[in-house]
Amino acid sequence: MARFITRRLLLIPIALILVNFAGFTYAHYARPLRAARTPYVHAEPAGPLWPAYLGYIETLINRDFGLELDIPGSVRLGPVTLGDTLLKATTASLGLLSLAFGLSLILGFLLGTIAVRNEPPGVARWLTPFSTLGLAMPSFYIGSLAITGAVIYVLWRGSNVKVPLPLNGFGWDAHLILPVLALMARPAVQMAQMTAGLLSTELSKQYIIAARSLGYTWRAIRHRYALRNVIAPVIVAIAGMLRLMVGELVLVEWLFKWPGLGRLLAWTLVPAELSSQRGSPLFLNPPVMAALLTIIAGLFLFSDFFAAILVRIFDPRLRNLEERGEK
Repeated sequence: MARFITRRLLLIPIALILVNFAGFTYAHYARPLRAARTPYVHAEPAGPLWPAYLGYIETLINRDFGLELDIPGSVRLGPVTLGDTLLKATTASLGLLSLAFGLSLILGFLLGTIAVRNEPPGVARWLTPFSTLGLAMPSFYIGSLAITGAVIYVLWRGSNVKVPLPLNGFGWDAHLILPVLALMARPAVQMAQMTAGLLSTELSKQYIIAARSLGYTWRAIRHRYALRNVIAPVIVAIAGMLRLMVGELVLVEWLFKWPGLGRLLAWTLVPAELSSQRGSPLFLNPPVMAALLTIIAGLFLFSDFFAAILVRIFDPRLRNLEERGEK
């Protein structure tokens, strides 16, 4: 276990450095090429890569985040620093992600356990169309449906009617409702489907039948034996849910104008001719691209790291295999 943790902790910084360099390199060479094909972006020809990247690394080592960016749509007047922008975007994204992730876990686990039949072991029929519909509707589609519904409501009730929920903007209040619902719907359904399938399979095993014959109640069997034995694959599924939600942040934050990492990444990737923000300095900006990809890659890597540790804690078979391999 200690050797596994040490190896992972050594590999994560190496992977983040490679992602940072790849992001900076792509933006460094791609921005001049894009600028040559559009009148909305002005960029100097790409110079030598290493001096530019080493200068960027020097600013990071010296904690000099003084690069000023005129953020489109920023509530502040005038330019802001890269460090301040990344800090606020990370806080906004982590807040949105934490709330949606926690609610999807609770809702998905409850639906999954409710859908499992005890005798005979199986899954309720209503879960199949429910999960099929949920998995077929990505977050941006759910968000688009919410916005379309709000537009129809206004047209039906009259232009003077106020929309019940904010459709865009930032705030730790009602502004969270639609982005959270759009972000959590598909992972919650995925969690319910995974939990129900694993739990129903576990309840059909021989040791469950033996425990039932000894007089244990189904409630005790579920909580004391079945759930404990399926928690390791559920944790793996939870890590996959988190990766899915991080990947969908870009579209959800862009759709609801949530000022997080996903929206910043969209600004760095969407060409000016396809965006309402013409000539944005964020488009393929090498420091911004490198920093955003590094933060997002860190979320992926650390989620996998903690999931792998938890799986080994709850599944002694993996620990035994690792101990045998070390010996």
